[in-house]
Amino acid sequence: MEREALKAAARAVDVQASENPSLGIPADPEVADFLGAFEEQAIGLDDLDELQEGEEGGRGA
Repeated sequence: MEREALKAAARAVDVQASENPSLGIPADPEVADFLGAFEEQAIGLDDLDELQEGEEGGRGA
């Protein structure tokens, strides 16, 4: 989808959601992604803490 079409669809979803916040608005996956609806799968701070704890526990004392 081109950027202008994504913007127009996002505005339509925003208007519908603003008018009735309890209503689930079906949207094309590309539009939902443009709106930021999908969670990023990158490593997070909690993941780094778990890695660091695993390294500390594996060392001999």
